[in-house]
Parts: sequence; structure tokens; C-alpha cells
Amino acid sequence: MDNNEKGHPADYNEDEARLAGLGYKQNMKRQFSGLQNFGFTLTNSSVLIGIVPLFTFGMNTGGPVAAIWGWLMVAFFVMFIGLGMAEICSTFPTAGGLYFWTAKLGGPKWGPMFSWYEAWFNMLGQFAGCSGSVLAAATFLNTMVKVWDPEYEITGTKNFYIMAIMMVLGGLINTAGGRALKVASLVSVVVHIFGTIAIVIVVLVGAPKLQSAEFVFTEFQDHTGYTESSGASPVLVFLLGLLQSQWSMLGYDASAHMSEETEKSYVNGPRGILMSIFASVCIGLCLALALTFGIQDYEVTRLSPLGAAPQIFVDCAGKTGGSILIFLIVFAGFLCGIATVAANSRMLYAFARDGGLPFSPYWTVLNKRTQMPLRLVWLSVVVIIILALPAIGSAAVLSAISGISIIGFTTSYAIPILLRITVGAEGFIQREFNLGAWSKPIGWVACIWTAFIFVIFNLPQTWPVVDMEFFNYTPAAVGFLLIFTTSSWFLSARHWFKGPVSEIALQELDGVVPVSRPDEKQEVIEEAK
Repeated sequence: MDNNEKGHPADYNEDEARLAGLGYKQNMKRQFSGLQNFGFTLTNSSVLIGIVPLFTFGMNTGGPVAAIWGWLMVAFFVMFIGLGMAEICSTFPTAGGLYFWTAKLGGPKWGPMFSWYEAWFNMLGQFAGCSGSVLAAATFLNTMVKVWDPEYEITGTKNFYIMAIMMVLGGLINTAGGRALKVASLVSVVVHIFGTIAIVIVVLVGAPKLQSAEFVFTEFQDHTGYTESSGASPVLVFLLGLLQSQWSMLGYDASAHMSEETEKSYVNGPRGILMSIFASVCIGLCLALALTFGIQDYEVTRLSPLGAAPQIFVDCAGKTGGSILIFLIVFAGFLCGIATVAANSRMLYAFARDGGLPFSPYWTVLNKRTQMPLRLVWLSVVVIIILALPAIGSAAVLSAISGISIIGFTTSYAIPILLRITVGAEGFIQREFNLGAWSKPIGWVACIWTAFIFVIFNLPQTWPVVDMEFFNYTPAAVGFLLIFTTSSWFLSARHWFKGPVSEIALQELDGVVPVSRPDEKQEVIEEAK
């Protein structure tokens, strides 16, 4: 029977056939275009909610040099990670994303163990990233009040409760279904692109004075205590300051997690990854330059009770204009929360589908109306809120959560890339997007960079650490996860967890077959066996 005679568009059949070749039925509704996939991914990365809330941290940890040159340095290495991920995504377009890639690339010997670690590290990155983003949005909402009422006290408790309310609203929007997510995705693209343009123009045009190019590109500042108290090299401070840039370039794996709901996912998945990185780099560089040029008094801005970026907004646009710009950040953070919960739930769905979560059969039930894993949406919301609880008692919680998110995300990005260029290299089939002979050198650069920042962002962010209020609890969180995943694997999971479990054979699609290459049908059938 002809594909179109069955009433299915040919492109959809191609998606379904490839998914079947990977062992899964088309359970979730394939309803998002390539642009909407890009919107989810750009929102998940959310440069606005990355650079702006951590601008105070950047001013303390390296200053303009770290903000500008650090951004370009991080962008350079992140592109290597993105290229490695995009190639794998083209071959394995599933909701499990990196978790599924790891299992397949590791093979029967290494796949189950590495995919176990992969799933938990990716979940850590997803949960911590969303928690930090929405917590930052909540903090900025409180900041709007303080702009008009200088006596208003911004506390961690207030930030936490506002964050929890935002997360519940984000969960409700996810519950509303595909149409609501489509609208949120497109609105997010507009906010992130045109909102950034508005901020850049308002700051540069409205600033009473602009800093010199020499200041923007060469000024180094250290208020961490490292160079003064321990005699450490300024290079170490610069590297610690990369946190601001690296946190702004995460979350592009959302494109892969949404692939089972995206048309032509084998093309639009890789494209979403790379387009979101490129867009984030351009948007972020413009934003970092504008904010740095717009600093009026460095010390006043750095120590402002509003935070550095809001102080720049008010200095350049007045209370009303500044409040509008601050609200753009709040809205961007809220949208980021919506998109991240969507991506989280798809990752959890894939892991539970393969028996990786406790009570997996309960979690994998799809809502009949939306054909989405709504139980996992609300599980994500609860876990994300719990992760923000330390905000009640720690002033360093945002930078700490950022560090946790970076470690979780980048480690989960590097694992499948490492397997792709080592044990999985021989059996890997390159598809529409491939790096050819450049796969291995690009992959090694991505892995080395990941190992490097794993060490850097586990270091104390100030020195000496004399107050637990400024304690960086990234090592504690990462250490706990390592102990949990390792002990659970060797004591239990290694006896029953085998990684992705095939739901179907290709023949169950009843005539839905690949249409792109004559030899591809045989390859997909072989993968399904």
C-alpha cells in the first residue's frame, strides 16, 4: 500500500518508520514544526535568564574580561559539543535523546551502565537548570517591587514562594496540551530575540555615559578573594567567571527530547541544536556588550541591592523603563520554565518507558486528551521546586544551582559523544547530518572541555569560605548523585536494567517504510532486530 493511501503524510511515515527502527511506537502526537522545536530549544537555553541574573557574579569574578572574552571562549567550545550531539541526533531521533544514544553507542557491554549514569546526570542538569532559571525570574519579580519601594526587602523565602507559583503555572500550561506549548514556544522566540534587541538599544541609547572600549575589552576585576587572600593567578578567577557564560549555553538537548513530537526530526532535531547555539551566541554577545558598556559606576552597580543588571536598566532607562526591561527577564525565565518542564518530562518518559524509574508503569501513562506524559510533567514540577529550597537560607544558591546544572548537562552531553568516538565508532551509521572524518577530533575537543569545566565549577566561588551562606554546594550535589548512581547500579540496577527496551518490530507499522534512500530500509530493519 502506498504511504499516502493510508492517510499519513510521507514525512510522518518516515518519522514513524525511523522511530520503529529504534524500537518504539509513535505514542506521542507528532505536532511540532522545526521552528517550534527551535523555539523550545532556544527557550531552554534562555540567554536572557542566563547572562542577566548572573551579571553580578560576573562583575565579581573577572569583570568585563570574563563577560566578553569568556563568552567567546565558551561559545567556541560549546559549538564542538553541539556538533557532536547533532550528528548523533540525526541517527537516533528519540525522546530519550542522550540517554538512548548512550545505550546504543555503548553496545551490550557498556550501554546499560553508561545509560544509567547518563539518564541521572541529564535529569540533574534539567532539574537544576529549570530551578535556577525560574528562581532567577522570581528574584527579578521581587526586584521590580524594590525599584519602586527601596525599603522593600528581597528575601530568599519570598523568592522561593514566587518561584513555586511560577512552576505551578508552567505545569498548568504544559497540562493544557500541544496548542498551548506551540504558542509558548513562538512567544518565547519573539521575547528572546526582540526582547534582547530592545534591551541592547535602550541601554546603549539611554545610558548617561558609555564605558570605553578599553574598559569593556580589557578591564579585569576580582572580588572573590582569590588573588588577594591566596595569591592565586587571575587566570583562575577568569576561569571561575566562565560560569556566567557556560550556564547561558545549556539546554540545547531539548531539541532531541522533543524529537518524537517534531516533524522530520532526523533533520529538524540536529538543526534545532545548532541553530539554538548559534542564536544564543549572537544574542548573548550583544547583551553582554550592551550591559558592560552601560555600567555607570562599577562599585555602585556591583553592590546594588537591586542586582547589577537591574541597576544598569534603571540607570539607563529610569524606573519605568527599567521595570519594563526587568519584566522581560521575568517573562523569559517563566517561558524557560515551561519549555524545560516539557523537555524534562520527555526525558523521564523515555527512561520510565525502559523501566528506569520506580513505579515506571504508572509514570508512562499518557494523557488521553493531550497524548503527553502529564504525570511526569507534575513530577518534574515538584522536583524542580524542591531543588530551590536552599534559596531560603543561602545567598549563593543561584550560582551554586548554575554550577550543578552545568555539571549535570555537560557530563550528559559528553558521555554519548565519548562513546561515539570510541567503542561505538565502528557500528555508528551516519545519517543526514554528519561530520564525516571530523567526528573524532570534534568529539575529543568536546570531551576535554567537559572534563575541564567539571573541575573548575566544583571549586569554591569565593576564598576563603568563612560563611556557609556563601558555600558552593555544587560538589555536595554532584557527589551525592555519583554515590547514588554508582551504589544503585552495582547493588541493584545492573541485575535488571538493560537500557532502552524495544516496543515493536518494524513490521508492526503495516507498510510505513523509510523513503529517503534505497538501502536505508535494510539498515533500519537491522537496527530493529
